[in-house]
Amino acid sequence: MRFSRILALLIISSMLLSACGPAIQTTADEMLPNGQRFLLQLPRLVFDFDAQGNPTFGGYSLADLEQLTGLQAQSIALNPYYVDWATNTNVQHIELVHTDTGLYLFVNAQAMPHLAWDADSLGTLTSVAGLFLAEPWAGLVAKIVPILERTGLGLALTFPLQATAEAIPLRDATVPPMPVEAGEVDLTLVTHVDVDYDESGVPTMAGISSRDLAELGLFVPVDLTPETVDLVQAYGVEEFRVISAPGGIYMYVNGAPLPHIAWNGDTLDNAVTFYATTNPDSPYIELANLLVPELGNLDIDVAFGFPAQ
Repeated sequence: MRFSRILALLIISSMLLSACGPAIQTTADEMLPNGQRFLLQLPRLVFDFDAQGNPTFGGYSLADLEQLTGLQAQSIALNPYYVDWATNTNVQHIELVHTDTGLYLFVNAQAMPHLAWDADSLGTLTSVAGLFLAEPWAGLVAKIVPILERTGLGLALTFPLQATAEAIPLRDATVPPMPVEAGEVDLTLVTHVDVDYDESGVPTMAGISSRDLAELGLFVPVDLTPETVDLVQAYGVEEFRVISAPGGIYMYVNGAPLPHIAWNGDTLDNAVTFYATTNPDSPYIELANLLVPELGNLDIDVAFGFPAQ
């Protein structure tokens, strides 16, 4: 109920303020599989938060929004703690953009690693949702995915500036975000491995099973329960493959792609900078500077095989 009220507030407010900019376009046809039309393309909605966590939208305060919409706009207020954290670490704005190609994240107009998808990967997700979600949520995925493909939405949250900070402009909303490409890199680690599970959930890699290792006193917690293997078989999954590559982390079910995490060298560097800036006292900054950029130089391919039903 709270989500539906917030969504209604965003839609009504965006209608009242047509000066927000261009609608965020999606390329999917407006016709749903059930024959009904659905298309939702909103402009970027910018909420400016003050030090107390109260937002204004297009110059309208919380009280104005509640009067215009009849909704409890207080539900979109932020805890002042988070506003103070953003100001102190110079996080001037955070933007999320949802299109039919993915969910994009920008901090101070800098692109971060994002969740990428297309019609094929969303279709694969629908077919195996029961592996990750219990009913009725698994069944809802099939109905929600076509809506996701036909929704364009941008949401930007801005925070008070530090007294000495130079203002950083928001990302150009007329430029649609696109999936990043890694380009040519020098690989520092390459490993391709098959791990095959039997009916009992015991894995074997390169001819060595977890039972073989146990006999040597090496206990590696990689076994699956027979019930888990039965569940995987029930969905017809014979192979689940995970690849960490210069362009991101990719997953496949029986060779069909799932939504993936996309990155390149620039977005990984942006993520490290964001972590260091917002966690200046962290003991892991040097480790993050060392390891995170290396994610773009890996070629790790692990395929988990399961017995056919």
